Amino acid sequence: MFYREATSLSTRYTVEVVVAGQLKQEIFKDGIRVTTYRKRSKARHIALLLEMCLHLRSVRYDVVHCFDFESMIVAVLVSRFLPQRPLIVYDAHEHFPSLMGSIVAEYFRLPKALSSTLERVLDVLERFFANSCDAFVVVNDSLRERFSALGMPVVTVRNFASLSWYDEAPVYNFLDDVLDPIIIYMGANLDAKSRGLDKTIQAKMILDKRGFKTCFVLVGNVKGASLYPRLADTGFRLTGWVGYPTLPSLLRRAKVGLALLQPICFNSLIGQPNKLFAYMVAGLPVVASNLPGMREIVSKENCGMLVNPDDAEETAEAIATLLREEKMRLLMGKKGRLAAEREYNWEMEVGKLFDLYDRIRHTRMSRVSSQ
Repeated sequence: MFYREATSLSTRYTVEVVVAGQLKQEIFKDGIRVTTYRKRSKARHIALLLEMCLHLRSVRYDVVHCFDFESMIVAVLVSRFLPQRPLIVYDAHEHFPSLMGSIVAEYFRLPKALSSTLERVLDVLERFFANSCDAFVVVNDSLRERFSALGMPVVTVRNFASLSWYDEAPVYNFLDDVLDPIIIYMGANLDAKSRGLDKTIQAKMILDKRGFKTCFVLVGNVKGASLYPRLADTGFRLTGWVGYPTLPSLLRRAKVGLALLQPICFNSLIGQPNKLFAYMVAGLPVVASNLPGMREIVSKENCGMLVNPDDAEETAEAIATLLREEKMRLLMGKKGRLAAEREYNWEMEVGKLFDLYDRIRHTRMSRVSSQ
């Protein structure tokens, strides 16, 4: 989402994106200067943060738009030593304390009591640094409520796909050799714990036993793929990372889109992942986890079927129903697309981002005039 926001902002402002990548370099893309610092190992991650601190001190910015907790800390700390402190916008697209708490707890195999304590500590830290921010961008009502309590401007800019991204995308010949109905599951990282990869595989096996011929296409980084060495032999296609402009060609070939988030933390419960809205723009019916965040959209728009994300049998039955009932499948897909055209699209959301920047621009002018 951050690059889409940056591209949109570049139509009115001079924008630089500072990210971690494979190489240290500076390029210009889509009217944006992209500065990349080389990724470090976990042990040397502090070196990457120090590089970003030095970069932030070397360039004069009016606004620093932060897309994660670490970048917010860097911006808050460095701004204290700048002669003209930039405005800081914290883009909270996740409930950081619960998400990071669950990740750390799993990595170190922490007991539940200790992981709960860790989450509370992270909650205090995020609120502490957020108090030094000037505005917030959030993606759902729960996060809006969280940051509204700090008394700063908050705007909800949701993770909707762009209609033009899908409608105007070039056509690529992907999966032309696949004759069976395609079930697609997109995600930056597809794994068993948070994305239900194991349940997805089980659902495929159940469908096979029932005589449903399908091809499950996993789009993105499949974590722990080595644990499933025979995926390719059991009707799965793993595409790896696919560029955003080429995703529409894959979506056009699919019959059903999957979004099987697992309820591992509060962030999962409130989550409304990008893939859900991409499926809607593409007119694909979804099979989604029956969690509050996704239930809010799928139930309201009747654009798919909700399932217990821990029940592979229920997931398989939902997919089978959509494959059997073509009229239902097409109608749900159409409803999703119509809802995207009416409300759930980036073209309508971007105005909210501009409104926020217009609002904080006056704050910036007042601050400069008082210095």
